[in-house]
Amino acid sequence: MKMSGSDDKILLLMGMVVLTVAARAIDEDPTGFVTWGDNYYKTWGQPALVINETSELHLTLDHKSGSGFESNSIYGSGSFNMRIKAPQTKSTRVVTSFYLMSKSSRNDKLCFQIFGNGPAYLLNTNIFINGEGDKDQRFHLWFDPTKNYHLYRFLWNQHQLVFYVDDTPIRVYMKIPDISYPSVQTMFMHGSVKNGSIIDPKEMPYTAGFQASTIDGCVTDFFGIEKCFGPEFWWNRKENWQLSSRERKLYMNARKVYMDYDYCSDRKLYPEVKQVMEDQNKNVWLWSYVAASKN
Repeated sequence: MKMSGSDDKILLLMGMVVLTVAARAIDEDPTGFVTWGDNYYKTWGQPALVINETSELHLTLDHKSGSGFESNSIYGSGSFNMRIKAPQTKSTRVVTSFYLMSKSSRNDKLCFQIFGNGPAYLLNTNIFINGEGDKDQRFHLWFDPTKNYHLYRFLWNQHQLVFYVDDTPIRVYMKIPDISYPSVQTMFMHGSVKNGSIIDPKEMPYTAGFQASTIDGCVTDFFGIEKCFGPEFWWNRKENWQLSSRERKLYMNARKVYMDYDYCSDRKLYPEVKQVMEDQNKNVWLWSYVAASKN
């Protein structure tokens, strides 16, 4: 398998952690998509259906079980995207997820979750650091996620973590002093469809579609995250340490118009996060102001 950005050829075997750092771990066709069997494998639940042996995978949820997949490789930084078509449902408990997660007793996890409740579908984002989560921010989507495929992406480097939907940044978590940041544990890519509680059996089965694009990630091993911090990877370069002017406008509009819930503002449930989030937001607005002043 040819690794973009590298002259070395690395053989990726199913379920095997690759110990070599590379800019990409892909087997791609001319459209930019990747072949499922070379990059992912089913980890639990119903059999996964690969469409025409290409980049499209269907996961099923029925009365017995949901289903999920995981990447063969583990990553220490990168730009990770997945095109997803969520199942149509009136149940808020049908959850279609795309996430990065480490394998440890106190794991790191970055998560997109599409909650069913058509036509008012919600997109939840969450961040777990060293096993501590409950950093939920939810958004109304400006499209129906069940009609067509849409792109969900994480940009993860040592300066910022950005959640994108169709190239619109909706959430930014920056690395600032004295606040936990996901920069210690390496993570696998995952996808799943499952039920959060009781759902209507008359609607079953549910099918979620996933299309895997090129993986722009630094492949490493469980304890090799430091290998993934260098500027040889485009996502680590200075222009990706903060949002561009265009991205800032999209980000601020998305949060103003589409945000449904922000744990940072939920003082009743999370009074202890007030100072942390004020510091985090202050940092985001500070770089927005400084960058705008220079433009």
